[in-house]
Amino acid sequence: MDASEDVIPHIYYLAAAVALLPLFLKMRSIIRARHESLLRVVSLLLIMAFLVLASAAPQSIALINRTTGVANIAAPWVYSLLTAFSACCLLMLIAWRDGTSPAASRAMRSVIAVYSLVIVALWVLFALGDPDVERLRDFDTYYANEPYLREMIMLYIVAHTVADLVNFVLLRSWEHRVRHVDAWLRAGLLLMGAGYITTLGFNGLKLAAVVGRWTGHDLDWLSTQAAPLLGAAGSIVIGAGFLIPHAGQAAHEFWRATLRHRRLLPLYRLLRQHVPAGPSTLVGKPDIHTSLTIREKEIRDSLYILAPYLDHELHHRARRSVLDPGPVLGEALGRRFAPREAEGVAGAVTVVAAIAARAEDPGRGAEWRSPDNLLRDVEAVSRALRHPGIVETVHRDAAARPESTPTAWNDTPAR
Repeated sequence: MDASEDVIPHIYYLAAAVALLPLFLKMRSIIRARHESLLRVVSLLLIMAFLVLASAAPQSIALINRTTGVANIAAPWVYSLLTAFSACCLLMLIAWRDGTSPAASRAMRSVIAVYSLVIVALWVLFALGDPDVERLRDFDTYYANEPYLREMIMLYIVAHTVADLVNFVLLRSWEHRVRHVDAWLRAGLLLMGAGYITTLGFNGLKLAAVVGRWTGHDLDWLSTQAAPLLGAAGSIVIGAGFLIPHAGQAAHEFWRATLRHRRLLPLYRLLRQHVPAGPSTLVGKPDIHTSLTIREKEIRDSLYILAPYLDHELHHRARRSVLDPGPVLGEALGRRFAPREAEGVAGAVTVVAAIAARAEDPGRGAEWRSPDNLLRDVEAVSRALRHPGIVETVHRDAAARPESTPTAWNDTPAR
């Protein structure tokens, strides 16, 4: 046995494990979103890729043959799985690209019918053939000239090749139709295209090895050594291409929620310490999206408690102090602030002042002032609270400025 052939089983099993890894990593999300049809189909596709790769390893082939007691029965089994995987890819891409339109439904029914017939034909041809000598690695080339088995081998290669070609053409036409898609979908389409090109190489090597047997040439190494590498890589890349758009978008949303959750922490801590809106509603360890929603709600509730103490005029003067600081304050601040930053600092000054006013006279209950403009960009307010020295400096300057003519709460919209 060639030493390189010892690597082939490991490649199959490694690729099978890689195909299944995303399912384990995303198991909680998959269970939570089990009603999403697209995610279910992607999961099925990865499971099919795992079954194909795990079954195609020589040790698995030997186990299947030994368990059933039928020599080489693993061949139609693996070919059927590969054919079903090809059909799943077609169905997935049609559903993904064309949705539930009547044309898409007709195309999907045609794919199911054709590939079901192919699988039945594979088993019929195997039953008609005479595969009495067990071949764990070179079934395709060893039986390339055997009646019925020859047709079975060609049928699965052709069916797989046609599916890959159709998928690649569909992908290319879709890319031309969806120029303005998000980066995750674009990455998924590119990965799938690369995967189909790779599996076309797998089919080409298999076909070349079989034709070599027909013409009296020994090109078995193309089928037993080179093709498995391309087949394993292609299956993984295709599965990753289908998974990337969903997983990537989920990861992006998780990252955005995590950042916002963290950015709101200074304001959340300040309000929880001085103006708690009630006992924390966090139970157990919720996911980041639930935790962010609760944090935003508690911030909003606390700000509404502070509403009677919010000083409209102070907010206006604080924003003017930041946007037009003058030489002394400008030097103390150390830099110029963008309008959104100025709104954040003014909001922070107003919140800190309202907390102090409430502490001095808890029952004052002055005229209620809506905190909606503060709520409009609480992230900027929270970010400003990370620099208490700046907030205090602006507060002193704003308090010393003369009162201005009353204006709307925010004459400079937050950006």
